[in-house]
Amino acid sequence: MKINRALHEIRDALEGKVQPISAKRLPLVTICIPTRNEEHFIGQALFAIQRINVYPRYEVIVVDNLSSDRTRDIAKTFGAKIIENTHVGKLGLSRHMCSLEAGGEIIVQIDADTVLTPFILYRTVINLMKQKLGIYHVSHYYYDAYNLAAHYYDKYFRKPYKTTGHFIAYTRELYDYVQFDVNAALATEDYKFGEDVYRRFGSKIFKFDTNETVLVSARGYKRRGLLRELNYLLRET
Repeated sequence: MKINRALHEIRDALEGKVQPISAKRLPLVTICIPTRNEEHFIGQALFAIQRINVYPRYEVIVVDNLSSDRTRDIAKTFGAKIIENTHVGKLGLSRHMCSLEAGGEIIVQIDADTVLTPFILYRTVINLMKQKLGIYHVSHYYYDAYNLAAHYYDKYFRKPYKTTGHFIAYTRELYDYVQFDVNAALATEDYKFGEDVYRRFGSKIFKFDTNETVLVSARGYKRRGLLRELNYLLRET
C-alpha cells in the first residue's frame, strides 16, 4: 500500500537512512502555509519540511491570519518567512499573497496540519517540469482517524481538477493565468482554484497522483462529523 511505503520512507528519513537529493540546477520550490491559531500543528508541518523532506531547494512562507496563539513564534524558530493577512477568514487571499511573494518556479500550497513525506517535493518537481503539467496534487492519509473514507474518496470519487488544500502544486507560469479567488469562502478556495484552471485549460494539465500521499489531521471530520463530511465530499464529486 502507498501509505506503508510513505511511513517506511518517513522512518528511514528520521533515522538518517535517506540522503538528500543531490542534482544540478534543481528548481526552487516555494511552500506556502496559511495559518490562523495553528500552534498545535504548524511545528510538525515545518519539522517534516526540514527533517523528513529530502528535496534541498525550497523556501517556506507562512501567511498568518491574525493568530492570537504561538503560531508565528513557532514558525520563526523554523526559519519560515512570515507575512500577514489581516482579512479574517479569507483563505484564498492568504494563498494568493503567498503565490505573489513566492520566489520558486514551483509553488506548493499545504495546510498547517500537512506532514510531507520525504520524496514528495522531488516527485512534484519531476512531474511538473518533465511532464509539462500545470498542477500536480496527491492523495491523503489521515494520521488520526477515518482513513477508509479518505482512501475511497481519493480512489473512486476525486476528479483530477478537485484540488484540496492539503497539497496543491503548480507552476509559477500557470499562476500568471489563473489565480486563487481572494474572495472565496473559507474552505472552498482550494476546489475553486482547480475548477477555474480546468475551465481555462481543461484536464490535460492536471495530474492527481494516487500513488503518492501526504499525511494530514482528520480535524475537518471531527468538526463536522463523519457522516456530514462524507456527504460533503460526495456532493463535491
